[in-house]
Amino acid sequence: GHGGGHGDAGGHGGDAHGAGNGGAVAGTGHGHSSAEGKNRHDNRVNSFSIVRDGEITPKKLGAWMQMLGQLKPEHGTIFRIKAILAIKDHPFKHVFHAVMDVSDEDDAGPWAEGEKRVSKIVFIGKSMDQEFLRKGFEAIFEP
Repeated sequence: GHGGGHGDAGGHGGDAHGAGNGGAVAGTGHGHSSAEGKNRHDNRVNSFSIVRDGEITPKKLGAWMQMLGQLKPEHGTIFRIKAILAIKDHPFKHVFHAVMDVSDEDDAGPWAEGEKRVSKIVFIGKSMDQEFLRKGFEAIFEP
């Protein structure tokens, strides 16, 4: 949804503009970049995804999802999760979607014959402890 028509506007006489103001903007506008420490980063919403081959153990998945629903503040705040998961002994792609504390699970189409079973999960939130979430995700796969 961001920046539908921004590209066009920028193209109008951008050269003259850029030459005139470029220096001033760079000098003043970006002075804050050095201050972008932990605190500044904490207030921004960001996302990251994990893609992994293999199959997920159903029991471990349930426990992990429950834990995510009660994530401790030090591990960040998750606003939204979207995932397509390969679950052991399950012929369908498992779609998982969670927004705040409402979650929804469904089966998409079946894995095709010979298709690589790959799970992908996307987290959207604030101050997320990526390493913690990544380790947790890795831990639910079949050994």
